[in-house]
Amino acid sequence: MLLQLRSAEFRYGDVTIFKDVNLEINEGDSIGLVGANGAGKSTLLKCIVGELALFDGTVSQKNGLTVGYLRQNCDMLSDRTLYEEMMSVFSAQTKLLEEIKFVSEQMSRVDPDGNEYRALADKYHRLTVEADATEAYQSEVKVKTVINGMGMADFSDRIVSTLSGGEKTKASLCKILLQQPELMILDEPTNHLDYRTLDWLETYLSDKRSTLLIVSHDRYFLDKLCTSIWDIQHRRVSVYNGNYTKYKQLKAERIRVQQAEYERQQREIAKLEDYVARNKARASTADMAKSREKALERMERAEAPKADEKPPYFQFSYTSESSEFPLTIQRLTLGYGDNTLLTDGSLQIRRGQKVALLGLNGVGKSTLIRRIAQCNPKDAGKIVFGKNVRTGFYDQENLNLDPNLRVIDQLWFYNTRMSQTEVRSLLARVTLGTDDVFKRVSELSGGERAKLGLAMIMAKDCNLLLLDEPTNHLDLPSREALESALKQYGGTLLFVSHDRYFVNSVSDCVAELNGGAITVYQGNYDDFIARKKGVPAPEKAQTKSASSSYRSAKERAEQTNRARRIKELEATITELERQAEELNAKLSDPQIASDYKKVSEILTQIEQVNAKLDEAVKEWEKLV
Repeated sequence: MLLQLRSAEFRYGDVTIFKDVNLEINEGDSIGLVGANGAGKSTLLKCIVGELALFDGTVSQKNGLTVGYLRQNCDMLSDRTLYEEMMSVFSAQTKLLEEIKFVSEQMSRVDPDGNEYRALADKYHRLTVEADATEAYQSEVKVKTVINGMGMADFSDRIVSTLSGGEKTKASLCKILLQQPELMILDEPTNHLDYRTLDWLETYLSDKRSTLLIVSHDRYFLDKLCTSIWDIQHRRVSVYNGNYTKYKQLKAERIRVQQAEYERQQREIAKLEDYVARNKARASTADMAKSREKALERMERAEAPKADEKPPYFQFSYTSESSEFPLTIQRLTLGYGDNTLLTDGSLQIRRGQKVALLGLNGVGKSTLIRRIAQCNPKDAGKIVFGKNVRTGFYDQENLNLDPNLRVIDQLWFYNTRMSQTEVRSLLARVTLGTDDVFKRVSELSGGERAKLGLAMIMAKDCNLLLLDEPTNHLDLPSREALESALKQYGGTLLFVSHDRYFVNSVSDCVAELNGGAITVYQGNYDDFIARKKGVPAPEKAQTKSASSSYRSAKERAEQTNRARRIKELEATITELERQAEELNAKLSDPQIASDYKKVSEILTQIEQVNAKLDEAVKEWEKLV
């Protein structure tokens, strides 16, 4: 055992973050820590490493345990270059090699037949044996391997303190990887890494001997590395054996069993209580009633399973189809200054396609998708939208949000035809509730701003979505909700994402931006990687059958009709609510209130309006 928590509890003031937590980390474990934003994942890590003191309970660890801890947004301070900072990990090995060199030089100056030479030769032998044992000769190779693998080769000569925040975090991760502590605790190590770097990091960690405790929103990463999952929820931590996919299955089964046991016990309790109530007063059955009463007192009551916190509900809809090719890029050149990102790039997207735009960091993915969304007149003929195309653009930096506006005003400002009821209903669907709608946009967390940005697209009638890193800042339940909504969306989609699980689930085509060109691969992320590695693509990824195309067209038509009906119902509900308010206001009029006949007529009208409102709401709930 490397580390153990017993009866651990932590509070911020009167707010309990977690309590009664009992956990163990054993040598060789690879643990993923998951939970909604704000559940306490980072707080738990800080308690484990001693940065925060527990309110109650203990953290104990093996004597001499070496721990490497990667914080989110780490601010690494150093006046050395990145290469020098990484080499400092091997300062003992560097000193050993310098000593070997010094002894070698001394040996060259003395009589090879003398006692001094023999003493130096013995020392030289001991030092070289130690150098071999500590892999001192491999230090530079190790540093270059990690720097290159993490995509930091171009920063080797940069002073660490001059790096950006994200680059400093990557530098901190490089240093931890080189240190190879017994226990690595990594808080969001996958943030903003491109697919190639993520693949390298997974392989590197899989091959190393360190025990891992990882917080990550990357489900691919958790699936490949983790052998158990810690789920922090409702101030408790539950442990599940297996990777992330297995955890989802086990958790669903655990809740099902717990619910069944709770319902069985409730039936038994009701039966016993009924018997006691009916028989306690009778002399002939009083003893049996008391016996059952004691059984009820002794019974250990099962808890009803607590529902997961409700994830946001995303839905993107449109009322009319676009032309067959909503977006065509023809011989587009893209760049800034002397840096050319795209040369004569071309891409054509068919109606209903879901295209993931992939590439390494810095190749211009966000620049390209933002350029498409801007509809700049100078790009006429190079970026061509089909007929009847209505676009919705999600900017990963949320630059379209005004930090000074209130949340409700931000959504209302761009959708003035919506009623306040509709605006607040839409915000509630993405879990921006009563406590959030009157906040300033600047007061929102990154995840809340992301939900607001997506809600602004939901409010529009868009048959082409352009999404730049929509999963950034979203926790796993929110990512899964967005993933489900985009899979159901019948329109056309072009998106950028570092989340490989998300790309694999949503996309049916990958457009790779690399070397100033766009290369198209049919299929999802797995198909794309297979082709990159030279593996023949599955037949299903190359062609679509006629029946498949027919089903897609039918599904899009159904989606269109459903979206149109939802819009109609929302307008109807708003109008009926208005009518109900007006009728109720009339009842407050003293002149009407004194006229029994008029009051009776208004009450009848109110009943009719409420009946229509109930029907409309029920139909709306079924459709959404």
